[in-house]
Amino acid sequence: MSLTILVHRKRPNVGIVRWFLDPKVSISYATGPLTQMSLDEFRVRGWDWIRRHFGEYARIRLPEAQATAVFEAGQEKKFLKDRYAVRIRLEDSGDLTLIPQTFSKLTLAGLESLGKETRRTIPANSPADVFWKTFNEVLEISCEA
Repeated sequence: MSLTILVHRKRPNVGIVRWFLDPKVSISYATGPLTQMSLDEFRVRGWDWIRRHFGEYARIRLPEAQATAVFEAGQEKKFLKDRYAVRIRLEDSGDLTLIPQTFSKLTLAGLESLGKETRRTIPANSPADVFWKTFNEVLEISCEA
C-alpha cells in the first residue's frame, strides 16, 4: 500500500519503511528491516527500488503476527528525530500518490499527512524525471511544515 521515505534534515541519508496490507483486514503494517541508503544512492536507484516494492506489494500480504519491527527497542524516536517524511501510496487506479507528512510525535504511528491539496499523483509507469520532480516538490512541502 505504501512506503515512507524519511530524509534526514542535515545529513545526506534516507530511510525507507515498507508497509504491507494484512490479508484479513484493511490495515497496513510497517515491517522491517528499515532500508537505509545515502541520498545520492537514493537519487540514483530509488525510483527503481520504489517500483520494485509496489510490484512485491501486489503479491505479498502480511498478517500482523508476521510483521517484524522496523526499529530496535528504543531506536525509533532517535532515528526519526530530524527527518522529513514523504509517504508514497499505491492507489486503486495504479497511480502513485506522494504525500508530505509531519510527526505529531516521533513514532511511525505519529506520522500525519498534510492537507489533500499538498498531495501529488503520478502514473506508476512515469519516467524517472517525472518522479523526481514530483518527489522534490512534495519533499519541499514537508520541509516547510
